[in-house]
Amino acid sequence: MRLLNCLRDNLHWPKRVLGISKLSAFEFLKITHSDLSHNQLLNQLRKQSIDPDEILAKHHRQLTCEKELAGILHNLNVNYRIMKRIDDAKCVDWADLVITIGGDGTFLLASKLITNNKTPIFGINPHPGTSTFTLPIEYSTDIERIFEKLHAEDYTVLMRSRIRTVMTGEGLYQQPFHVHEKSRMQNEKRVDALMRSTQRKIADALQPRQRILPWLALNESTPVRSITFITYFQVFMAEFLASRPIVLTIQADEEKRFMIRSSGICVCTGSGSRSWFRTMNLQTAETVQTLVAMATGRQLDEKETREVLHKYHSNLLFPPDNLKMAYMIYEMSRSSLWPKIISDKRMCCKIKVKSTGFDAGLVLDGSVSLPFNDGSTASFEIRPEYSLKNIILQ
Repeated sequence: MRLLNCLRDNLHWPKRVLGISKLSAFEFLKITHSDLSHNQLLNQLRKQSIDPDEILAKHHRQLTCEKELAGILHNLNVNYRIMKRIDDAKCVDWADLVITIGGDGTFLLASKLITNNKTPIFGINPHPGTSTFTLPIEYSTDIERIFEKLHAEDYTVLMRSRIRTVMTGEGLYQQPFHVHEKSRMQNEKRVDALMRSTQRKIADALQPRQRILPWLALNESTPVRSITFITYFQVFMAEFLASRPIVLTIQADEEKRFMIRSSGICVCTGSGSRSWFRTMNLQTAETVQTLVAMATGRQLDEKETREVLHKYHSNLLFPPDNLKMAYMIYEMSRSSLWPKIISDKRMCCKIKVKSTGFDAGLVLDGSVSLPFNDGSTASFEIRPEYSLKNIILQ
């Protein structure tokens, strides 16, 4: 077991480790189709032109990674738990170290449950593909090597900035919903929807009008128009109906407030700058070539165009531990009725947004959503004590 024997007696070694594992697609299908046998479920997938071998392969990789991690923690004589779902945040408070098994989504789920900047976290991803937050995939087949590096202190700690959101308005204490549940609610019968709406209004009347949200956004915070576009690591605010724009009043730092009409606004950390913030600002080669030709009269060749694009896109990124956030106004209206001199993106330390939305929402990291309708405000701030302690192996 290489170095594991000497790790057992390390006084600085974490005594309580929590593993948060992704629910594999096959496990999810077994839960949602509990009436089908194993073979019946596989046949059902084949009928839908889904390759069952690929789903099973991912499932077995996930299980193998979980078992190997459990075996190593057992040999280290560490008190550990490996859980598929975390219903009680006390499980995270119990742990000295949190390890996620899965991709970026699993890492983000765990990060929301860690409310301090003391508990370290790292992620193991057993599945091929790109990942922003987890260790390189080679570690998933040699988990023992991770602990050897930790023992040798061959790692760094990255304090990833997170956004704290303070909201005022109605419906802040109702049960938050996942953004994908919104589409299912659209088909609700009108009489049932009115009944539910009345019940919510009565309950909301008894609740405070201000709330510090218990979830710290690692990526983004966004008031949203169209939930279809939401991804991770930011806050997004806009209308839920994709075709309906939203009017927002924005104040960045201590500057003068301004009003805009757009499809929404995205507020992100340095971690989130590599996600949807970057995607919203991507430019095509044709756009670059056209602008340069108009400005200089010269046509860029393919190599020059790639260099300009790379330089521009790289400039959109900023460090994950930066104590500033960036906002991006998505599809801002620039008609004669609305000011044209406003920049659609910028860096700031604080930002406050007021909504005139009709059926709008604020979404944290592409998952948790709260209503953000007419008169509601949301204030965003980053401080060192909100950071996430992320272990990065050298």
